[in-house]
Amino acid sequence: MLMIAVPIIGLVVGYLLMTRNVPATIDGTPLTIRTHALTVGGALRSAGFAVDEGDAVFPAAGTWLSKADEIRLDHARLVRVYDTTQKQPIELSTSALTAAEVFKQAGLTLGSLDSLTLNGLPVGPNEKLPFGREMTLNYRPAVQVRLNVDGRDTTITSSAGTLGEALWQAGFRLREGDRVTPGMDTALTENLAVEIHTARPLSISVDGTILEGYSAAPTVAAALAENGVTLQDIDTSQPGAGDPLPEDGVINVTRVTEEIHAEQRVIPFEIESLADDTMFINETNITQAGQNGLAATLVKVRYEDGLEVSRQTQNEVILIPPVAQVEYRGTKMLENYIDTPEGALQYYLVIDAVATSFSPCRQGIEGYCSNGTASGRTIQKGVVAFKRNWFNLFRDTRVYVPGYGIGVVGDTGSYPYSDSWIDLGYSDADYVPWGAVKVKIYFLSPPPSGFTGVLP
Repeated sequence: MLMIAVPIIGLVVGYLLMTRNVPATIDGTPLTIRTHALTVGGALRSAGFAVDEGDAVFPAAGTWLSKADEIRLDHARLVRVYDTTQKQPIELSTSALTAAEVFKQAGLTLGSLDSLTLNGLPVGPNEKLPFGREMTLNYRPAVQVRLNVDGRDTTITSSAGTLGEALWQAGFRLREGDRVTPGMDTALTENLAVEIHTARPLSISVDGTILEGYSAAPTVAAALAENGVTLQDIDTSQPGAGDPLPEDGVINVTRVTEEIHAEQRVIPFEIESLADDTMFINETNITQAGQNGLAATLVKVRYEDGLEVSRQTQNEVILIPPVAQVEYRGTKMLENYIDTPEGALQYYLVIDAVATSFSPCRQGIEGYCSNGTASGRTIQKGVVAFKRNWFNLFRDTRVYVPGYGIGVVGDTGSYPYSDSWIDLGYSDADYVPWGAVKVKIYFLSPPPSGFTGVLP
């Protein structure tokens, strides 16, 4: 038994002493494998990494682990290669790390000017491809394009999707007015024939201004149209419309037009104002509403080079005659009374208004002081101001404002927000600020001479 046990114990001890740590990179991820395996493949299997057909193992799976300093496993993944010249993609399972290796395995030759994208994004042939997932490589082989530029032949090679992209990549910087045939959106094909006509700079004098532009058109008329200028009716150009473009690029356009204008004119209606002593002042009764009339005048206008040179009136036609407005205005004065701290006061008119206040040194002008008024009175409590047209009508008459008292119209002022406004006077010693307060103004009897009840 001793003779049997000693070799077994030796094997167990030897197996335990064979355990080692091996650095590995699995699909680009570094890790460490702890294993008793004797080969690279055994070490990968012991760590749970299966090796399938198409996977790349470095060194080979059968290599003795004692001869491997590091293990690398690149799993194969499905790669679809789309060639724009083919209808069906090429599919292959590969562990290749670059597009160049994939193309080599697919039997394709990748030229230096060919276009290559990975999942829609540009990728270089030697850039590292991602690990462990399906991917799509789109491949557009470069083709030769034959160019004729202003009569000179040349060629370019490009894998761009359209003619416009190919020209840009080849350094052609086209500008407005250049002519390219076929169009810039044309797909590239082998030996595609392209004509490019470089635009000539133009200086177009038209409508009193100078228009700078470019054109490669064969005639003056076509060049003008490309730059938004059209010859109409009896317009002329120099050189002529059918002539080729001038060497110096200067084109003069002369406009000649005659137009008949129908100009409308509003005829304001008149107001026929009649007095009515049965209505109180400030009352109005419109018995016939006014309507504006309308007249049309025909005018012949002549233009040369966009400038009016003559205007001749043909005739005027009354399209709609005006209708006068008939209104009755009350002349009967009110005979009402208001109880006030000064006693009962008779008034002939009351209105809603906005009240502000002023004093000799508070007249809205900083640093300005004055006691004078438009009527010659001194600014103090009891002197009020209206706008000029009301002052002219009510000068030296009396008004009553609740909270202020009786005031004599003795000054003028300015208030931009309402015609119905009164400025209440104070001396500087007893000044009371009113701000802009809504008040009622009672116009105390008797009314001024000539007052009809109509406020300006």
